[in-house]
Amino acid sequence: MGDIIGTVKRSVAGLTGVAVCLLALGVVMGVLMGPGEGAFYGDVVKNITNLVSSLGGAGLTGLITACVVMGLLKSAGDNS
Repeated sequence: MGDIIGTVKRSVAGLTGVAVCLLALGVVMGVLMGPGEGAFYGDVVKNITNLVSSLGGAGLTGLITACVVMGLLKSAGDNS
């Protein structure tokens, strides 16, 4: 049973790593190509800005949410 859970954790960590890399690629493409509707990247920078604005407007709840997400991303990166 422990082997199955370990396999699932490694798979989720790998998928999270891929998603973070694609997000970074989307940001770079958005900066290089401008704020258009690209086939792959769309408007990633605007979406991230909107997310940060909404978390900032939520006060303490937004801060706690941001910390939880950062912790999850960090722990997923440490397990790979």
